[in-house]
Amino acid sequence: MHLAVFGATGRAGRVVVDEALRQGHEVRALTRDPARIRPRARLHVVGGDVRDPVAVARTLDGTDAAVSTLGRQRRGPDVCTEGIRTVLSAATRTGPRRLVVLSNYGVGDSRRRTPYVAVSWLLERAVLRDKEQMEALMLAGDTDWTIVRAPVLTDGPRTGRYRTGTDLQLSFTARVSRADLAEFMLTELVHNAYVRRSVAISTSARHRPARG
Repeated sequence: MHLAVFGATGRAGRVVVDEALRQGHEVRALTRDPARIRPRARLHVVGGDVRDPVAVARTLDGTDAAVSTLGRQRRGPDVCTEGIRTVLSAATRTGPRRLVVLSNYGVGDSRRRTPYVAVSWLLERAVLRDKEQMEALMLAGDTDWTIVRAPVLTDGPRTGRYRTGTDLQLSFTARVSRADLAEFMLTELVHNAYVRRSVAISTSARHRPARG
């Protein structure tokens, strides 16, 4: 598969690129600083900003699907909202339709009145607001998206021992390694289990009881 990766030099994005190459995919990675990405076979680096329509179109050109691990700094611009707006615009014109995007648990319809979510919004309001605006753009768009809502990310190894689901309720103990996250995001591109749905992921989670 030919993949476009946005946020490729971030901590999660680097792991996604590594895992995609390990699995044998062709990768086009967009970055403002190409020197930050080590050259490898099947890896094509595009220099530019994710908010630049020309750079995004070049990255998407000829790909089958796109993965975004964009993340906002506490005092930075709303890069998730602005970046995904650019990606969606380019994808609508030239493709691809398939898009898997990293978000945070506690936004959108996972913004429940739990202590974990309340503390997350207290500490990371700007970050979560950016993710929530990004999700709204995706829901209103016409791509075959999957939103992956993650808890705290760690640098642990790829274990394959994680849970996913649309009804997972995460708590303060919820964690997932970036390696497991990358594996799941790439697996979702192949199996399409959560097309046009939002899914939580964690190595420590419980199912929210059904109501009614």
